[in-house]
Amino acid sequence: MASNKRLLKNSESSLILQFKEGLSDWILMSPTSKAAFYWLIVIVGSFIHDFVPLPHSYFSNKKNSLNLYFVKFCWGWTFAVLFAFITSTSFIYSSCNLSAMLRHLCRLIVGTFGWYFWVNIFNYIEELTGVCEGEESLTTKSNCHREGYHWVGFDTSGHAFLLIYSALVISEEIHAIQSWDPHGRLNLFLRPLIDLIFFSSSLLLLLWEFMLVITSVYFHPVQEKAVGALVALFTWTITYRVWYKNELSPGLPWQPAKSL
Repeated sequence: MASNKRLLKNSESSLILQFKEGLSDWILMSPTSKAAFYWLIVIVGSFIHDFVPLPHSYFSNKKNSLNLYFVKFCWGWTFAVLFAFITSTSFIYSSCNLSAMLRHLCRLIVGTFGWYFWVNIFNYIEELTGVCEGEESLTTKSNCHREGYHWVGFDTSGHAFLLIYSALVISEEIHAIQSWDPHGRLNLFLRPLIDLIFFSSSLLLLLWEFMLVITSVYFHPVQEKAVGALVALFTWTITYRVWYKNELSPGLPWQPAKSL
C-alpha cells in the first residue's frame, strides 16, 4: 500500500515537472516561431469566427474584466513589467553601466512610439473609409456616435496588433535572462527579484496569447484582424530583426549595449 502511494506521488511529481518544463520551453520559445504561431491563431480563429461561430460566452462580451482591465491597457502593462525586467537584467549584463542601461530602456520608447503611431493610423483609416450608418450627413465618427448612430469603416483590429506586438516584445526581452551567470555575487542578490519579474512577465505573455485566441474567434472580420497582425509582425521585424542589430540602435536585449 505504501509502495503504491509512493509510486503515485512520484508519478504526480513527474507530471508536474514535465508540465513546468513544457511551460518554460513555451515561454522561452524562439520569437520567430511564436510569430508564425500567432499568425496561425489569427487565420484559424478567423475561420472559426466566419464559418463555425461559437456560442456567446463571458469572453465574447467586450466588457469582460480581462478586456476592460488588461487588454484595454495592453501596452501599459507590457511597458511596466518590461521596464522592471530590462532595468534589473541590464544592470547585471552591462556591469552596472547606467548609460548602457538607459540605451536598453530606449527599446521601450521605440515600442511606445510604434504603439502610438499605429493606433492613430488605424483610427485615421477608419475615419477616412467610414460612413455614418443611419445619417450620412454626419461626416465624422465622433459626431456620428454623439448623435447615437453607428460609424462603419475599415476598423483595423487594434487588439490583434497590440496583443501580437506586445507578446513578441515580451518574448524578445525575457530571453535576456539566459545570457547572464546566475552565480555571481550581485546576481545572487538580485536573482529573487528578477525571478519574480520574469514570472510576472511570463504570466502577462500567456494572458496576451490567450486573449489573442479570444479576439480571433469572437471579434472583427478576417481582413481587419489580418491587417492588425501584419502590422504587428512588420513592426517587430523592422525593429528586433533589422534595426536593433545595427550599432546606431538601442541594441538587442541579450547583448551588452555600448555606452551612449
